[in-house]
Amino acid sequence: MNFKQIISIGFLALGAGFFSIKTVNAQGLSVKASVSAPSTAASQPSSFTIAQLTEPNSPLYGNWKLTFSIDGIIYESILRMQGYSGTTRTRYFNPNTGKPDVVDQTMELKSSSSGLILLGYNPVYGGTTLRHPTYIPDNFLFQIRPDGSLIVFTCDRNKRCSSVDLEVIR
Repeated sequence: MNFKQIISIGFLALGAGFFSIKTVNAQGLSVKASVSAPSTAASQPSSFTIAQLTEPNSPLYGNWKLTFSIDGIIYESILRMQGYSGTTRTRYFNPNTGKPDVVDQTMELKSSSSGLILLGYNPVYGGTTLRHPTYIPDNFLFQIRPDGSLIVFTCDRNKRCSSVDLEVIR
């Protein structure tokens, strides 16, 4: 079973359950709990499976810009974490409307043997409480490599995955 299938199965098994993430500080982030590095550093999984989620040992605080691409569309998200939960505001081109769109969603932090997990839920139109009809919540996997570098992937519930560029917002 490849890394994409493993990640996909994990997210599907958890369904709409919440994930938690631990404190991360590598290149602006740090981890206060042990995490597993990916089995192959060169591979970029398009989906991943997490077997078991647990509550994180440490909260996560900070603001980051996350940039990723799904089906050729660039998504730019601002992640704000305040302990074990947070929010993202994501800007992207919506192919359904032919216009740029903004979506807010709530994020929950979890821990797994594969790394720290952020699970998104309740995507709404930016600045409103109106549920977005087509936006699939984002899920992020954070892994710290032995050299301290950070690897971040996203996979949604439709098994669409991407590597993520991460930038600390000060």
